[in-house]
Amino acid sequence: MSRLAVLIALLALSPAVVMAAQLDFSYSNPSFSGVGFSTHVLTMKQLEDQQREKNQNAIDAIKAAEKAAEQNTPQAQFQTNLQSRIYSQLALQITNTLFGATGAPTCGATCGGTMSVGGNTITWGMSADGKNINITVTNDSNASQFTKMTVPVGAFGF
Repeated sequence: MSRLAVLIALLALSPAVVMAAQLDFSYSNPSFSGVGFSTHVLTMKQLEDQQREKNQNAIDAIKAAEKAAEQNTPQAQFQTNLQSRIYSQLALQITNTLFGATGAPTCGATCGGTMSVGGNTITWGMSADGKNINITVTNDSNASQFTKMTVPVGAFGF
């Protein structure tokens, strides 16, 4: 055998130096290891809250679409138009009664009245001195919500 072959055989059969390190195991999930757990919990909470908010927004959007669809029916449009015309006619009749053609009340000092329309009470009449016309619109469900108008008599004469 040649020297080279003997050398290779000796090297192959001789014990080699082997180095090893201790294996360390750790969980990567903070739920198990505890490292970074608070950050992990906060992140999970934020994700849950974002999803909950997204779901609520979707529900609100569906409800709004349903409400818009209900208001867009021919019956709802007819009711809205009819109500608008009734209010317009009431305003015209009250105005004609209070101001007449000359701008002065046609009914004298006894002008006035009350009516309930659409959850509101409308009251109108002459002031005690006869110089102003008072109109008050009061919300029936909350008497503290009202609108009061005072118009001088004869101010609208043409």
